[in-house]
Amino acid sequence: MGFPDVKAADHHIQVGGRPAFTYFEAGEVRVGYDGTPPEGARAVPFAGWEQLTGVVAVSTVLAQSAIDSVVILGGLTAVPEMLIDTDDFVRPIWRGGVLTLVTQFGRGSVLIPFESAAQRPCCEDH
Repeated sequence: MGFPDVKAADHHIQVGGRPAFTYFEAGEVRVGYDGTPPEGARAVPFAGWEQLTGVVAVSTVLAQSAIDSVVILGGLTAVPEMLIDTDDFVRPIWRGGVLTLVTQFGRGSVLIPFESAAQRPCCEDH
């Protein structure tokens, strides 16, 4: 199913009552719910997403959700003791067949998800 006028994946998409994943193909946002998600597909929602609010440890993310890997921009793997300030929004992607949360460093060495709920086009303000 495609959506030609949607510029980004929406949050909390369900198809037939089941969580779906979104991906870009041929310049459109596509929604899938069966089969293997393509590389870079976003999981919206996913098992355990409701638990990932506020500040949580990487170990909690891995133990209580479908996310199998937490990485930091630049290729580092987050260690279980690190904290993630989710700001109540987490959208992992499929990388190499693994549901992966991409993060970056925020204040005080606390991680934050790379993708935020309020997307803003790059260089919009200058």
